[in-house]
Amino acid sequence: GGLAAVSDVNLYINSGELVGLIGPNGAGKTTAFNLLTGVYEPTEGDVIFDGKRMNGLRPYQVTGHGMARTFQNIRLFKELTALENVKIACNLRSKVGLTASIFRTPNCLKNDAAIEQTALSLLDTLNLSHVAASRAGDLAYGLQRRLEIARALATSPKLLLLDEPAAGM
Repeated sequence: GGLAAVSDVNLYINSGELVGLIGPNGAGKTTAFNLLTGVYEPTEGDVIFDGKRMNGLRPYQVTGHGMARTFQNIRLFKELTALENVKIACNLRSKVGLTASIFRTPNCLKNDAAIEQTALSLLDTLNLSHVAASRAGDLAYGLQRRLEIARALATSPKLLLLDEPAAGM
């Protein structure tokens, strides 16, 4: 008797494709993204990505497999700078462990410099270099939206899901 937000969905995306998921408000687009990225677990069926079953994985684990997303409602670390927001996402691919981080080993410092460079490059790509040192929460809405995209790209995704990327712009 309940509402089925997403039912009988079969979605195949090939490498290099650009695909749009369209429908009216309440059609289940965001719910589909939440199912794909581990925010919700499907009650039936499977989410297969890059040959691996994603069902039951937490969102950070799905991202670790190469699927990144933005959100309909922006979810930045508002107290951190734009640069720090992107650097956090870059850490997903970091190979430096806890001990090296604590003792600030040469390998850790080299890794940190590479992360900083990657984050600055992404900010530049999205025309955000001028706000790198600004608090994310102080940025205009359109800049926050681009920052969220930069952060998603910082995870080096194989698949990038943009939920309402132009909302409010």
